[in-house]
Amino acid sequence: MEKSTGIRKLKITYLLESTCLCGGVKVVFRQAEALLQRGHAVQVVSPEAYPDWFDGEVPFQRGDLFQNDLLRGCDRLIGTTPLMINRLYGFPSLRDKLCHLVQGYEGESEEGRPYLERIEAAYACPVPKITVGTSLTAKLRSRYPDGRFWTVGQGLENDCFFPGDADRATHDDPIDRVFVVGPLSISYKQILLGLHAVRKAKTVLPGLKLVRISTVDTRAQEEPIAGPIDYYHVHLLPHEVGREFRNGNGVFFSSSGPEEGFGLPALEALASGLPSVLTRIPSYTSFSEPLDYAAFVPADDPGAMAEGICALVADRAERERLVRRGLDVASQFSYERVADRIEAFFLRG
Repeated sequence: MEKSTGIRKLKITYLLESTCLCGGVKVVFRQAEALLQRGHAVQVVSPEAYPDWFDGEVPFQRGDLFQNDLLRGCDRLIGTTPLMINRLYGFPSLRDKLCHLVQGYEGESEEGRPYLERIEAAYACPVPKITVGTSLTAKLRSRYPDGRFWTVGQGLENDCFFPGDADRATHDDPIDRVFVVGPLSISYKQILLGLHAVRKAKTVLPGLKLVRISTVDTRAQEEPIAGPIDYYHVHLLPHEVGREFRNGNGVFFSSSGPEEGFGLPALEALASGLPSVLTRIPSYTSFSEPLDYAAFVPADDPGAMAEGICALVADRAERERLVRRGLDVASQFSYERVADRIEAFFLRG
């Protein structure tokens, strides 16, 4: 239902190169949905089809991202990649409407390095940038001190990610699984490093099962590092990921490197009541204060990662505490709050 905010309503268009199942695309559709609920006229435009994995309803047009007639009627135009920003800035009629939604700094990743010159040109553009996290904003401000950055934060799909059995962390059943989420193809997820750590942990805890969740099936490339993977899930819908998190008695583990823009699966795990082992990187350590909501481990040491997993599995009291604290941290994130900050940026910022 639309919520009255007493704020002037805007026509807002998000532009997406792809509608594939991934966290960054999901964030765009959830932001659009939250702004719609506040009474704004919002649409998403992409050359690809409406995502069959998205369970909400957001106005959508399939078409050319750079069709000027399609974009001219909006008040705010939100581009989602540096290469898109560079091209859109070439249209003088769109410059005053243009905004850059940043979910990670592409110039640090292996995938982005061949395009570094164009990436830097986009961030140097006098276009306002909205980011999903405070650590990302700080990183960008240090690199581009003349830029205009605004943190709108991150949201959670609360109908997908919520705790299951309230007593799961306190009952006597042993931890039986560890969750590792993310595609092998994204370098900063450091999936192979994480799988190496899990294999080390399983030498100490042979009953521990590895649960892999990925958008792409790369099991054949992963098992030489991980050994036999007990459960391998591909292209799960968000509510299916949440259900899997609530299945069994497990811990969540992320091996992401410092290039990680936010790390949404980690937040979703906290919201699902999973005690978590996270790398000590800027995005993960910016979820909340104090830093007591996960077992933090170095981002470059699979041995220390394995030790962190084993220590958490062995410490029931710490798991109980992390479940409670994780749920408290997750409660601080919502798309309603994100929509409020986007409004503040567009109308008062």
